[in-house]
Amino acid sequence: MNCNMDIVIRKGTASEVEAFLIFTHQVRDAMAEKAWFALDPDEEMRELTVSGDMEFWLAECGGRLAAVFSIIRPGLREFNLGYETGLEETELLRVVHMDTAAVHPDFRGRGLQRRMMAEAEKTLPGRILLCTIHPDNRYSLENALRLGYRIEKRIAKYGSIRFILRKDA
Repeated sequence: MNCNMDIVIRKGTASEVEAFLIFTHQVRDAMAEKAWFALDPDEEMRELTVSGDMEFWLAECGGRLAAVFSIIRPGLREFNLGYETGLEETELLRVVHMDTAAVHPDFRGRGLQRRMMAEAEKTLPGRILLCTIHPDNRYSLENALRLGYRIEKRIAKYGSIRFILRKDA
């Protein structure tokens, strides 16, 4: 189904986390290269949303979900990507993970991942933005590089290889 209306990007609410989770699983299930898309456990995402450490954005077209994007504030938790790149504790506290980006196949090629990341970045001044991207996922990699992220490190993570990218907001 195609949408001829404007796509609206808005911040999601805690009551919409289930729709966010269902959507990410549907997008991943439809992907040919599943190794490109690592999902955190649903329960962890719910807990992070309730605690306020995860926020997400929804892109909608005529009431239909087209894409989602989330950020996570890891604090000093062991999964903070800043540990992988050698950040000091004061810097670790400034880290925000630019985490899950999922775009429905009907809406790919419209720059939604980049637009949603840019929208989230507006709320994160003074933060160290980190994300992981599979090296073969040229679409996500190009989106991040166009937004000013730089490759910090190549590591084994989530069952394959990932780049860790960084941007200082």
